[in-house]
Amino acid sequence: MNLGSGTQENGLRVQAHGPRSLEIKVDHALGSKEQPWFRTRVLFLFPRSLEVTETRVGRARWYSNLRAYLRLHQPPVSLADLAQAPVFLDPEEAEAAGVVRGRRRSKQLRRLFRLHAQRLRDACRAGFLTLAREIAEHGEASALASVNSFCRDLDAARARLRDAAATVGNEPSGKLPRLIRRCDEWTSLEASAQTLRTMWELQEQKIPVPRACHDLLDAENSWREERGYRSGTMDPKTDGSALLMRLSRLKKMMGSALHLDMITAEPTDRIQQIAFAVAASIAMLWAVGMQLITWWFVGNPVSPDAAPSTILSFTVVAVLAYALKDNIKEGLRGWFRARIPYWLYDRQQVGRDGGEETIASAQESTRFLSVNALDEADLEWYRSVGVLDVPVDVVSYQRNTTLRADLLREGQPEMAGLTEIIRFAVRPWLTHMDNLRQAVWSRAADGTVERNRAIRLYPVVLLIEVNRPNRIERVALRLYVSQRGIERIETSDS
Repeated sequence: MNLGSGTQENGLRVQAHGPRSLEIKVDHALGSKEQPWFRTRVLFLFPRSLEVTETRVGRARWYSNLRAYLRLHQPPVSLADLAQAPVFLDPEEAEAAGVVRGRRRSKQLRRLFRLHAQRLRDACRAGFLTLAREIAEHGEASALASVNSFCRDLDAARARLRDAAATVGNEPSGKLPRLIRRCDEWTSLEASAQTLRTMWELQEQKIPVPRACHDLLDAENSWREERGYRSGTMDPKTDGSALLMRLSRLKKMMGSALHLDMITAEPTDRIQQIAFAVAASIAMLWAVGMQLITWWFVGNPVSPDAAPSTILSFTVVAVLAYALKDNIKEGLRGWFRARIPYWLYDRQQVGRDGGEETIASAQESTRFLSVNALDEADLEWYRSVGVLDVPVDVVSYQRNTTLRADLLREGQPEMAGLTEIIRFAVRPWLTHMDNLRQAVWSRAADGTVERNRAIRLYPVVLLIEVNRPNRIERVALRLYVSQRGIERIETSDS
């Protein structure tokens, strides 16, 4: 089953995030501009039998099944380097060292602590992966030497946060001291987890676990109990769920320095409603105008001396005008719906660092179209990658993202990129599917008839266009979905 597609070269990846969610990842470079912008446009072409239309799905449901966030890229660092990285508790001292600056130095310092914790966690996990490969591929002596070195480096890297947590005490006041304790607790839990995983790998390979692993594990467990951390009293055997919830909360808290959830304003259809009101007005003008024209040329049908032919003519014209009025209104509604410009967006999202200052914003637009409403370039693109042999409905989604790169670089100037992640839940696509499994008969080579069961798959064409300054890239994919969700993703050759 192929549940991922895309290339690293163009910075675009499409994959299934579980069977019920489609994830699009787009890598962006911040560059030198203070407010760079990026545009992602996705055309979904659904088989009409799925009924992914505006009448059944609508914008409100479409956006309720969509989530987007940004993930910053920080350069990789080793545990040995982190052991030498300075940690500052005073904003003035940090400013004198040149790591923070300006009136928002306290906020920058808090962000630096979260980044330090993230780096420590990433370096710890990268170290474990390296160890796991070495344990599996090399001899016992080499593996034990690497494990001992890993434990020493991890203990030295953790020392910075341990000292900071000891300095602020067990019951601190203020944002920075409380944050330091959370960073310390989270990295302590991560250090214990990676140590245990290393011990498991050694155990699976029948290699004796060195004393350094036990010492490091005991030291971290004792430290969490000594500092009064909530996780220090949790037993993984009996409080596993609570421990995972604590880890998840700390992870989200620390991850806000790198993962920016976009806060969404309520979708609005104001522009579309105005356009639809204009369509209804034009249709009404047609109906009333035809009656006025008939009155002008044929005569007044309500006059006492009106001839029967006058009354008949007026009645026929009035009935026909009103019969065509609804067709005119619906035709204009479709015309307006297809041509409302994307800069009149449906909703806006903002990303804030720690819930304070906005450092990213995005405007989203969604249009429910027919194939005939596509412009020539998009229609030709669709034809070039293979037209579905069934009638289709089109959903056009566009997202314009603007970043405050000057704020993203504060305190960490080497961060030069990020990944924009757009996740679509596929639940609305699956409600009109039928016959999940059906019998299929075939004749074997020996002439016997065989009966098999097959899953019905529905193809969905996905056309993705990423527009960066001076650079436009396009990718065409074909998804196959069933009642179970996404079955596979294939690249369409254009």
